[in-house]
Amino acid sequence: MQALSNPNADTTPEHQPPTGKSGKEMLEVVLSPLRSLISAIAPAYKNASGTAGVRLNRWRKRTKDRARWILAGFIDFFLRLKIRWKLILLVSASIILVTSTISTVALNRQEIEMRRGTSELGTALVSSLANVAKDNLLLESYPPIQDYISSYSFRGITGLELFFVMDRNGRVVAHLVADSINTIVPAEEWDLVASADSAILIETPDQLRFVRSVYVINEGKKFILGGCSATFSKAVILAPIEDMKQRILWTSFIVSLAAISIIYLISTKIVAIIIVLSEAARKVGTGDLKVNVVTNMKDELGALAREFNLMVIQIREKTQMQKFVSRAAVKMLSEEKEAKLGGTRRVVTAMFTDIRNFTAVSENQWPEEVVVTLNLYLDLQTKIIHDHGGVVDKFIGDGIMSIFTGNDMVKNSAEAAVIIQQKVIEMNKERRKQKEIVLEIGIGVATGVAVMGSIGSSDRMDYTAIGDTINLAARLCGVAGPNEILATENVVTRLANTYESRSAGKIPIKGKQEKVAAYQIVYPVET
Repeated sequence: MQALSNPNADTTPEHQPPTGKSGKEMLEVVLSPLRSLISAIAPAYKNASGTAGVRLNRWRKRTKDRARWILAGFIDFFLRLKIRWKLILLVSASIILVTSTISTVALNRQEIEMRRGTSELGTALVSSLANVAKDNLLLESYPPIQDYISSYSFRGITGLELFFVMDRNGRVVAHLVADSINTIVPAEEWDLVASADSAILIETPDQLRFVRSVYVINEGKKFILGGCSATFSKAVILAPIEDMKQRILWTSFIVSLAAISIIYLISTKIVAIIIVLSEAARKVGTGDLKVNVVTNMKDELGALAREFNLMVIQIREKTQMQKFVSRAAVKMLSEEKEAKLGGTRRVVTAMFTDIRNFTAVSENQWPEEVVVTLNLYLDLQTKIIHDHGGVVDKFIGDGIMSIFTGNDMVKNSAEAAVIIQQKVIEMNKERRKQKEIVLEIGIGVATGVAVMGSIGSSDRMDYTAIGDTINLAARLCGVAGPNEILATENVVTRLANTYESRSAGKIPIKGKQEKVAAYQIVYPVET
């Protein structure tokens, strides 16, 4: 206030207190450019953050995809391995895992125990040496200290490399190695020793060093007299652990080798039976139903082999049984899963073949020879019928009843009939030259509606076709001469552009009041 009342004081505007804008307005002036800067930077920061996030997500996705690819590749590689190598890898991995876990736990525990024992020993050594050296350092009498240290050279303390005492100037006054006396320790090492009121451990890659200062306290003040140090070699201390590691490694190697050898021998036997089963299954697939897997194994593989043999026997029995029933019956069972009495109306072509004068021919021959000759002719006809889409419904003594279905059933039946006659004529020529029994065949063909289904009783039934068409074909076959093919008018009409035919007149048919027109199918015969 006195300054303001002084008339000589400078009252120009430059020296007047600032007026005009308040503190809030001044703060707004300062913050306004800062807000503008933040507004300008924010989009760029947001874009940068967004770009970084996208890159991070892409990197994560690539890493996951790569990990999945590697895992899938390993699984695929493992699945492609043979069973023997799979077992060897699994056993080896198990042994390595178990051995590594047990050895790691055991060795870590042993190392902890050895470190603790060394720590206790090192602490005791430097504490004992400090007590011995205290009075002698105070009196600067070093020989007793040296004698005390030298006595340890005969005790054989494992791993003890350095054991010495230094005075307050850092000069070694007593040492386990006499040549090191009077050497000066580095200043930083001395500072570390001087600061250790009690034994402390300093660990380096190769050593465990215990140090402690030697001091006295007088009137509450600490006076450093020197220090002592005991150094142990880690290589020597931990040598038993390293030795145990080597033993564990060798033991693991030997055990793994023995286990692999045993697994190899066992897997060889396992794989052998699997290979035998695989080969047997392949043979069954090619139609060989005489295979039998022989094994003395009592485990699951033995059970599998026995079940396989039983399966083959059942397949063989069913296959043999199928030879006694028509293919139509087999197809019906495969589609309907159960045989039931009953039938359905269908348009079919029926063909009957019969050997002419078979009874007269067989009277002068041995029965065994007759059967062999008959089977030869029947087998020839059966193969031709099957090759043309027909089904042998049944064998009727020395004749065959066959059924053709489908859009080309008339054509297929006619072709089968013609080829049967041509093949029989050709075969008879050769048999006459060999002076063997010669048989001739008559064939009847008719097409129309028939009832196809299971006929008989619930205990014994036959899958066949019945009706007027079937009866008509049988009657035509009965009147057909040797090497002759007789067919109905509707069959010949459908074959107008395929085979030549000529009328065989009208034939009386049992059960019909009017005669039925029959036509002879003409086919070429080699002379």
